[in-house]
Amino acid sequence: MTQEEIIQALKALPTATLSEATAQPCDLPPLVRCMVPGARVVGTAFTVRCPLGDNTAVTRAVDMAPRGSVMVIDCGGPPRTAMWGETASFTSQVKGIAGCVTNGAARDIDAIVELGFPVFAAGLSLRGSTKGQPGQIGVAVTIGDILIRPGDFICGDSDGVVVIPTGEIDAVLKAAGRLLAEEKGRNERIKAGVPLAEILAKSGNRGQS
Repeated sequence: MTQEEIIQALKALPTATLSEATAQPCDLPPLVRCMVPGARVVGTAFTVRCPLGDNTAVTRAVDMAPRGSVMVIDCGGPPRTAMWGETASFTSQVKGIAGCVTNGAARDIDAIVELGFPVFAAGLSLRGSTKGQPGQIGVAVTIGDILIRPGDFICGDSDGVVVIPTGEIDAVLKAAGRLLAEEKGRNERIKAGVPLAEILAKSGNRGQS
């Protein structure tokens, strides 16, 4: 599959299904959540590591990131300082960047919601960042216990964010397709009157709810 075909296939799949389809944990901490109601992001990771409280590298990365990529920002600490805001969102939207994922905080949320730009962050904070420390761009970063490498596939929706390593994408898409087919079959059985507890007891699938 081409990268564009992979992106289109991922867009059709909920993050919960993708999480179940991945061999090892791939979900970012629940604290990293959707800041724009109903927003969804799918793309490849363009990674940034920032010193705590300084987003100089973010500004540079927005100018460098290719169209369709997802800004993934590791600021390494509690979300007291906003690492992302309206200007970064507007610039990214103009450039065709797909969205932003960070373990830091965002601000200017009303303006970002109005833009409709997908932002997944660990919170909101009105405190601005400092400038002057270079940080790193295009390196492996860690959010929670999940390692994210440049080019990994990022998928986010209202449930959260998952990271799929590039080498696993084919297997994950196949497994996700099977899970969706199983879910459709379960729904048909539910409509036919089969008790839910009986269906889930026989399915043996983890994470079904």
